[in-house]
Amino acid sequence: MQNILENKKIRHSIDVTTIIPFFNSGKLLAKLLDSVLSGSCVPSEILLIDDESTDESTNIAKQYSDNYSCVKYYKQKHGGVSAARNFGIRMATKPWVSFLDADDYIEPDMYELIMKAIADESFDGCLCGYFTNDGEAVSAHIYNKQEEIYSSDMLREMFTNDDVRGYLFNRLFKTEHIKALSFDNTIGYCEDLLFQSEFFSMADRKFACVAKPLYHYVSNSSSATATKRLIRDNQFVYKNAYDKISEIVHEDYVQQSYNDLLQVSMYRLLSSYKKGNKTEELLMQIRQLQKELKRTPCKNISKRRIAFQYFPILYSYFM
Repeated sequence: MQNILENKKIRHSIDVTTIIPFFNSGKLLAKLLDSVLSGSCVPSEILLIDDESTDESTNIAKQYSDNYSCVKYYKQKHGGVSAARNFGIRMATKPWVSFLDADDYIEPDMYELIMKAIADESFDGCLCGYFTNDGEAVSAHIYNKQEEIYSSDMLREMFTNDDVRGYLFNRLFKTEHIKALSFDNTIGYCEDLLFQSEFFSMADRKFACVAKPLYHYVSNSSSATATKRLIRDNQFVYKNAYDKISEIVHEDYVQQSYNDLLQVSMYRLLSSYKKGNKTEELLMQIRQLQKELKRTPCKNISKRRIAFQYFPILYSYFM
């Protein structure tokens, strides 16, 4: 952080508002900001939305705000990432908006390449590739089917293609299109997928595609499915979002995506159980997830699905 704070010279500035919510992000926030500010093109408005952090990330954000005119610091009462993003949308003044996560970082040419891709004013946004960083393992995800993609295809790919998915961080949006939208702050998971389901269902949007990974999504082992609570108030945590998405997008791939999520979650829970994690908390999650699997319609029921629904604990011994 020290080096970038000493070098205040910003390279080519672009008409983009970048919204970065953060909560107790520590020094990872500095790494992200360094990667943005040292890029070949830098957003002319970077909004840091502090969700009432209690660690050093607050002071780090203030330092960058004090040293760079393009960086603006705001603090809100703790309300979650959706409330922070909604605040950022309201404050955005540039023609384009991007959303970054505070514990990730970007490639130096990310903004340069996505702005070149939308030089044609007919575009409503841009999609680029991304990396997943899981410890020493780095995987590239690139959507290279075509140079542009429209709403119907984008919706399908978000639910069916790991190279696209429902992330926000590898997207650029035309500001005028999202000013009328907001993130649903009543749900804690898949809020980005729900937001984009609404966005792409409203009109036939045209997005440019950059077939190069430009964003680094850093996997946090503490957020692995087997270690987080998947059942809250006796309900699968992803259910609310998917119920709302199903009201917007009436396609079979939405239900299939939800079924896939259920089965992957059960597999990971059972893997944890098999490794010796036989706490009451984990057993409760398995039982509740079993109930959700039973009551969720599924067109293609596999033998594994049947095992998950009727004898998951027994099945875990054969995994």
